[in-house]
Amino acid sequence: MTERLEPYATLHRHGVTLRFFLGDCLHWLPRLPSAGVDVVVTSPPYNLGIKYRSYEDTLPRESYLTWTGEWVAAVRQALSPAGSLFLNVGAKPKDPWVAMDIAQAVRPHLYLQNTIHWVKSIVIEQQAAGAAAGLARDLAVGHYKPINSARFVNDCHEFVFHFTLSGETPLDRTAIGVPYQDASNIGRWRAAAGGLRCRGNA
Repeated sequence: MTERLEPYATLHRHGVTLRFFLGDCLHWLPRLPSAGVDVVVTSPPYNLGIKYRSYEDTLPRESYLTWTGEWVAAVRQALSPAGSLFLNVGAKPKDPWVAMDIAQAVRPHLYLQNTIHWVKSIVIEQQAAGAAAGLARDLAVGHYKPINSARFVNDCHEFVFHFTLSGETPLDRTAIGVPYQDASNIGRWRAAAGGLRCRGNA
């Protein structure tokens, strides 16, 4: 990888300047001001044997987890007191523990505050959706990757682990909230007064 000391892209959006750098995070993160980063969102290689153009995705498990701990330690130094790390990892039916192993590698450095399930494919049955949904038939949504197996069901989700320094970082849960399906809930619960509910962890 060719590292660049200057941003390779700069965007100005809504009064905010975004600068993008190309390089190894283990080299770049220590250059940032300590406790100066509010959010890190990353999806590193899953070490599942995926064929990348220039990366070997079959490290020994212990080597991969050691590397994970190294870059997470660098993220920890860079995170602000209320900062968050959102870590997207996947697994495969033959290696279901990899995502949990990765979360355990982060455990010495950060608190696991939320576990989000990125549902990549789901079936919504017409009857379960109810008449108000207006479905003419069952609805299959999302990216579905078939597998040839008599043992495993299809893995239709990935994990997004939300880590923080203390486990007590406040979130604006209704910033991406959804309306209550049943309006009677708004009058029944004080927390529903705004008309939106938390989208949840899926």
